[in-house]
Amino acid sequence: SSGINAEYGIEEYHTKGPLPDDIIHHVITANELYDEAGVTATDRITYMTDDVVTIFLVIDNMAKTLANMLVRVMREPRVYEKMVAEIREAELDSLQSMDKSLRYTEMVILETLRLHPTLMRGIRTTKHENTELNNGLVIKGTGMIFFGHLVLHRSSKYWKDPYEFQPERWENGSKDITPFTYLPFVA
Repeated sequence: SSGINAEYGIEEYHTKGPLPDDIIHHVITANELYDEAGVTATDRITYMTDDVVTIFLVIDNMAKTLANMLVRVMREPRVYEKMVAEIREAELDSLQSMDKSLRYTEMVILETLRLHPTLMRGIRTTKHENTELNNGLVIKGTGMIFFGHLVLHRSSKYWKDPYEFQPERWENGSKDITPFTYLPFVA
């Protein structure tokens, strides 16, 4: 919640502060309670800023992923019908039961993240001099390797019909997926 609602107006927000259920209030409180020897006020502000930025980045990525998933599902009537049927029959009593009864929905999410990864590129640093890659290429000295998630996730070398939205490719989990070719969250 934003901390501003009908019962708690803007004036009260500015004079009394946010409501206790406000996410920013919880971040500030958690950082004020962090009491370790050597932690300065500047450290607390740094931690708090990092927490707030992380929250907004997560929310932004979740929104983009959900939007991409909804567009993909609406463009594929077969997927839409299967997903709706599963949701209507699902046990929604607990997270554990949802996890077991929403298997097709999970496959839709995995496929969405394959076609629309949260990050577009990753970076790795070589730790050793003259690093040899699997393809025989040698990186002289030490350096950085940049790789594109989108390119990797849509490569016909690793994926059958890579541009097609096929949640069923995840029926066996990641068993049929070439290792290190599905990296939706790797930075």
